[in-house]
Amino acid sequence: MIKLYAEYAEKIAEYRTEFPAERERVTYDPSRIPGMDYLEKYDNVLDWLQFCENMSDKLTWYMSIRESDSKIVGLIVFRHKLEYDDDDIEFASNFGYSVCPSERGKGYAKEQLRLGLQKAKTFGLDKVRIICRDINIGSKKTILSNGGVYVDTIHGEESGLNVNRYDIQMNMNIN
Repeated sequence: MIKLYAEYAEKIAEYRTEFPAERERVTYDPSRIPGMDYLEKYDNVLDWLQFCENMSDKLTWYMSIRESDSKIVGLIVFRHKLEYDDDDIEFASNFGYSVCPSERGKGYAKEQLRLGLQKAKTFGLDKVRIICRDINIGSKKTILSNGGVYVDTIHGEESGLNVNRYDIQMNMNIN
């Protein structure tokens, strides 16, 4: 897992195209891809990468790249504080992540989140909060396999979505 670099702009654009508009998501915004926060606001990936660099004191993005063919298989954003995620703190999450639809079911999300938790541990957080839609079984499994503990399910009045909230204690032995 590595930070975003301009050299990967073309591969990031390819990654973006793998997500159909009707994809399952946490947010009600159909153009937002988890792990690629704010990309939907930019036509040019290089402009988004500059935005990511400008936000590096609050948010850190990482790419998961398969070594055998250098394909980006996943992206994850770490929000250093919950208030950097959402207007409604109840729906905030320290992490947002995605895996290419063509690469799902291969363990990439689990490993990506594990590595993300290692990075988050250096920020001195006691715990992280992660959310996913109640119907997103893959994300639920990913969170639980990384030590997530179910907190509750909340309903978004504006979005109409049910969201599960999980906490992961950072004092756990995160390897």
